[in-house]
Amino acid sequence: MAFSTTSHLPLIDAEAARRLVLPLFPRRLRTCLDTGLRIPAARQNLVLDIVALVPEAAALARAWSGNADAGNDPSPSDPSPVLARHALTQFLDHHAVAWDRPAARSLADLVTLLSCTVDDADASARLALPLWLEFEALSDLPLKLPAIAEVQTAIGLGPAHGSKVDDDDLVAGSEARQMLLDAWNEALREALLILTGSAGNAVAAAAVLSRGGTCEFMIGAPLVPGLTRFGERLTLSVADSAKQGERRRRRAAERALQRSDKRLRELKASTAASPPHPVPPAETPPRSIPEGHVLVVSEVQDTPDRKSSVTRGYEGIIGRPVPLAPVPDLAALRAALAFEFPYAVDVVDRLLVDLVGRNDVAFRPTLILGSPGAGKSRLVGRLAHHLAVGLWRVDATRDSGASIGGTDRRWSTSEPAHPLMAIARYGIANPLILVDELEKAAARSDHGRLWDSLLPLLEAETARAYPDPAFQAEVDLSHVSWVATANAMDPLPGPLRDRLRVLEMPAPGIEHLESLVAPVLAGIAESRGLDPRLLAALDGEEIALVRRGWRGGSIRRLSRLVEAVVTAREALSPRH
Repeated sequence: MAFSTTSHLPLIDAEAARRLVLPLFPRRLRTCLDTGLRIPAARQNLVLDIVALVPEAAALARAWSGNADAGNDPSPSDPSPVLARHALTQFLDHHAVAWDRPAARSLADLVTLLSCTVDDADASARLALPLWLEFEALSDLPLKLPAIAEVQTAIGLGPAHGSKVDDDDLVAGSEARQMLLDAWNEALREALLILTGSAGNAVAAAAVLSRGGTCEFMIGAPLVPGLTRFGERLTLSVADSAKQGERRRRRAAERALQRSDKRLRELKASTAASPPHPVPPAETPPRSIPEGHVLVVSEVQDTPDRKSSVTRGYEGIIGRPVPLAPVPDLAALRAALAFEFPYAVDVVDRLLVDLVGRNDVAFRPTLILGSPGAGKSRLVGRLAHHLAVGLWRVDATRDSGASIGGTDRRWSTSEPAHPLMAIARYGIANPLILVDELEKAAARSDHGRLWDSLLPLLEAETARAYPDPAFQAEVDLSHVSWVATANAMDPLPGPLRDRLRVLEMPAPGIEHLESLVAPVLAGIAESRGLDPRLLAALDGEEIALVRRGWRGGSIRRLSRLVEAVVTAREALSPRH
């Protein structure tokens, strides 16, 4: 890791971020993505893993490794490497079934991956499904990145608090720490994005090769690096088409804005020459902005002497129309939410009534009030999921002061308002923002209060021309939807209560148990990367067990009980 001479902060190396993220991937995918992989050394390590897990396979594993190492340029008439591989994989497959050890099956897949070529359709057919299932499990990885960023920041700058420091040193150290933490978070997210794309390429290549596809430019190449390279070739046309479409969209938007600027200049010139001419009303939207789009940020003037641009990462929304997410089929949406929240259908209906007759998604500022564990936050998350809009979550217990409304450009850690960050991340002008546990926000006003910062963002008139402190420009945040959750109303100030519609979320009762089991099982299947149909419904005895431990109330407790029953069922099921 290099160090900057100007700021004395470590410069984040993209390769360092990749090395930190890659170990988080499942083993089969990780092996495909490891650009520094040495196949002979990988085989030797795999033999050690096989011997540790299945000692009975030690002789077969060593025979396979010896044949594979000796057969770097094998004769087509020599069947020894193929026979050794088949003997080892068959033994590991049988052991996995007989002793219920999925890890043995995984080791057999790695044997195939490290000793076959891209011409072996059977090998690709064997790997296609396991690689796909591992790819599906990658959705949890973003949750692990903040902890890695914290560790790397501590390594770079030491502990968060020294023993005895001056106030000025403490402030400077805090700012430096935050800058480094932000840099690590950005680098890790970028590395995860790139690695996930490469993983998708490997999965696509395995699927195509398993169906008889050919890879002319890699005939006879080893399978483990070939999957990613062939996948890149497969998806090249799609990526090029997407890039061309994005370039066309940007050119069209730029031309539309240029025409709008030209008409505005002509209008100003004619008005100056002939004042009596009527001026078009300000509320009339410019004709150059496509229907179903919003110009969120017209332009931003950067500060020349800043070390980093405040507009970096926001180029996609500055001076360009941003689309509005449309309203989907409300009947299907209501049915999906009613299935998951049978005890809160009234709350669902009162939320969805805001979308009736609308073309784009928009909710009135809403506070969902209810007891802990009633499913308030999960309802908002599932609502955003079914609407296909981004969900930006703000934890009121951790939000620092007024940062939700943006921080001033004069600070080195300045950031735009959270709604702008959500718009840039999800590429739509109407994301959904969840402020969780609103009543627990800090009441001190040393650095501003979250409650006070929310007030102008909740009013459509002020949000339409919100003065963002980082961009130092007026931005249109009026299409952003705000939903907050709370356990009590008492701490909230009067002006904030006046701006929020309050919906009371009921806690589920014992009478809802049978109707809740199905969506809870579906959630468990989703968390395991399984098709929900693969988890059988609970029988009468199992429901009775759950009923003894859950008499209503927290959905979290119900989920834990159902998962315990499912785990016990799997442990007691007969082995085949």
